[in-house]
Amino acid sequence: MSFSAKEKNHRILVVDDELDVLDFLKMYLESLGWQVTTASSVADALQELDNGRYFLVFSDIAMPDMDGYEFVSTIKKKGMDSKIALMTGFGYNPNHTLIKLNKEVRHPVLFKPFDRAKVADTVLKAWQEYHKEG
Repeated sequence: MSFSAKEKNHRILVVDDELDVLDFLKMYLESLGWQVTTASSVADALQELDNGRYFLVFSDIAMPDMDGYEFVSTIKKKGMDSKIALMTGFGYNPNHTLIKLNKEVRHPVLFKPFDRAKVADTVLKAWQEYHKEG
């Protein structure tokens, strides 16, 4: 799947304290044509968001300086319109609190190790929603 030059101007921010996750998602998403910035802390991510516009933010749920849910809340309180996708290293379990909570907050949750097709689908859906609302 490739995107037009206009779409390539849309940026994705990936936030995770695991460098291998940042490297993988940056490499994979850039191979699909997206511009990707990474941040290894929520503080760095918030600075990136203050300095630029991102249509999508991938955030790990378990970050040392702030958990993913607090991060999402902070993004929303600042009035930022970025779409959010949460990531976790906990395996899929339909009874897990993350799944139940996701039904309430309505953000996709991606499970590590990643299914590339789900990552690509999450980005495409976020891009479509972002532009439908904008």
